[in-house]
Amino acid sequence: MKTILFDLDGTLIQTPTIILEAFKQTFETHLKEVELSEKELSNFLGQTLWQTFEFYTDDKDLVNEMIDHYRNVSNMMIEEGLKAYPNAKKTILYLKNQGCKIGVVTSKLKDVATYHLKLTNLFEDVDLIVGYDDVKNHKPNPDPLLKAIELLNVKKEDTLYVGDHENDIKAAKKAGIESCAVTYSSRLHEMLLEQPEYVIDNLDNLRDII
Repeated sequence: MKTILFDLDGTLIQTPTIILEAFKQTFETHLKEVELSEKELSNFLGQTLWQTFEFYTDDKDLVNEMIDHYRNVSNMMIEEGLKAYPNAKKTILYLKNQGCKIGVVTSKLKDVATYHLKLTNLFEDVDLIVGYDDVKNHKPNPDPLLKAIELLNVKKEDTLYVGDHENDIKAAKKAGIESCAVTYSSRLHEMLLEQPEYVIDNLDNLRDII
């Protein structure tokens, strides 16, 4: 592999707990009548904010209010101590030293993704970020991955996408590239049903793949 693309939340940085708590508080404030199961909450990890909230209401103003509320809560928690997953920095540096190009493909807004990568000391080692605002269609649509491949000017057959949600695996397959699932995801069972080419317990295990 010459190009490694990473999802961000739940793959490179430890945001799932923060994200789920922010969602809980947002629904309790704006849609108290909606009762969410743990499985429903975990599914939010692989969607855009618009996809998540628009599923529960057609009121565009309410959706925007919920997005603002969610961001305020999550930003406050992130400022208190966002961390990268173990070996994230070391693994990316190793891959770079092996001549790999590194990209991040996320459903986050690009400026937010950039800020979070800077907070976790990963930004300077990434060659490209494709965020929510860079494409019209989002995962599981392959467009974000295809955009990254185009901008990096690399071949599909040399590209691997690493993620923590079944939408990551679906998007990779639709894009015609190989995928890798991380076992520390709460969506591991759903990912395995999509048959990723690789499964790793730790980001450091990517050394054995390239």
